[in-house]
Amino acid sequence: MKHSFVCTPKHILTLVAIVLGLSMQASAQSETAYAYANNPGSNKTARVAPEKNEMARKGCKIDIQQEGAEQLRFLVQIENPTGEKLTLFIKDANNNTLHKEALDVTSPKFVARYNLEKLEDGAYTFEIRNGKNKLEKAVDIKTQLMVNRVVSVE
Repeated sequence: MKHSFVCTPKHILTLVAIVLGLSMQASAQSETAYAYANNPGSNKTARVAPEKNEMARKGCKIDIQQEGAEQLRFLVQIENPTGEKLTLFIKDANNNTLHKEALDVTSPKFVARYNLEKLEDGAYTFEIRNGKNKLEKAVDIKTQLMVNRVVSVE
């Protein structure tokens, strides 16, 4: 008995969706978190929300500072006085993990720089986990375009 496979548009679209989903997940797990700027001449700013979680009671702290007003490069400092094993996640608004990194527990303070310049506008979260507990810091990226209109009447 001979079987034949017919490639219908439904099969093609399903295959394309699977391939794109896998490639996006693989690229999201890359070593460095980069960002995407829609307009090279635009001003992008980021707002960092205050931390809010139970790990702060144990003395764990996360501090994020933007390096330069027009750059999306961030200095992240994490204090881990208890020396617990921590994992850093950078997630988007849909809770997709863009970056995952096991942090060095030999030092009570972890310092690193992250470049988010190629990320699109939206809400992102830096999340520190030690098992079930987590500590989060939100970063909102918004592009502000300036319009300068000149009118002359003669």
